[in-house]
Amino acid sequence: MTADLKSYILSDSEARAIFEEKILPAEFGSFADRPHRDGTRQPLAVFVIGQTGAGKTRTAPALKAAMTELRGGGGEEPPAHFIADTYKTYHPAYAELAAGDRPALASAAAGPDARRWLAMAVAHAASRRMDVLLESACRHPGDFADLARAFRAAGYRVEVCLMAVPRALSLLGVLLRFHERLPEAGSRWGLPVRLTPRRVHDDSYAGVLDAAAFIDSSDAVDQVVVVRRGNLVAYADERGADGRWSRAGGVANAVLAERRRPLTEIERSTAIADLQRLKSMDIVDISAQLEEIEALLRSVSDESSGGSGFPPLRLWQLPRKGASHELNKNISLSLGT
Repeated sequence: MTADLKSYILSDSEARAIFEEKILPAEFGSFADRPHRDGTRQPLAVFVIGQTGAGKTRTAPALKAAMTELRGGGGEEPPAHFIADTYKTYHPAYAELAAGDRPALASAAAGPDARRWLAMAVAHAASRRMDVLLESACRHPGDFADLARAFRAAGYRVEVCLMAVPRALSLLGVLLRFHERLPEAGSRWGLPVRLTPRRVHDDSYAGVLDAAAFIDSSDAVDQVVVVRRGNLVAYADERGADGRWSRAGGVANAVLAERRRPLTEIERSTAIADLQRLKSMDIVDISAQLEEIEALLRSVSDESSGGSGFPPLRLWQLPRKGASHELNKNISLSLGT
């Protein structure tokens, strides 16, 4: 981190004051009157992990709705929903930097404190035994590991939805959401619409694989599914009563395999349509990026032989209230059922 960015990091006392005076009332206001959960039911933490542009924003709502139906007392108590980026707006310098001549500096400057506030929010939720849904791009995979361990130490069941999206599709997603001003570009959470820098995408693309390796080697996670866009499950595993993975921990290998798998027909046709939409906008200085994405799309097909040797993809079936869940029959997270 440069000296310029370090100058924006808040003191511990200032960060704590902002969390208690601004973030808690704004982000936890709807939960203020909810009683602390007792120890009769194990609290649940669900992570949705994928690099920027992977499609977390479209996957998370289905999980949140299912968690609310299953565990929310008749749909009245949704889980706390955490996204690190949303905390950046609470940084005193964020708004001015975002409106200035170096708007990209705003995210980088506020990032360290946003990560710190996310950890504080998790600790607050855990102290109240609240169910949590947390989206992470895993640019800093150590943060995911720390949060998973923290939930485990607090007595939570920890489940992870890991998005294994090919690089070409996430790069395309980053461009499309910015140039079409889609909610995923920031507006959904009150953030200014922004174009994710390539370095941030690439860091998170690598971070997803680091997170998968952590899941393989750590005992902090109880269940994991590896999914493609469209909620197609390629891999699922759950720890047994002995604490061991039933499939011997193949999460990282599953992510690598999915990144090499040829695109499905829907993925390919959607990518082609998205490329054409971007080309039709006549955007300055974007042609080289689109050519790179087209080459990456071709390489996925060239490196694989028509999909042979890859496990079948199965549409996930999220559990419903009153229905039993068996991993081998209902390929999805169990959400604590």
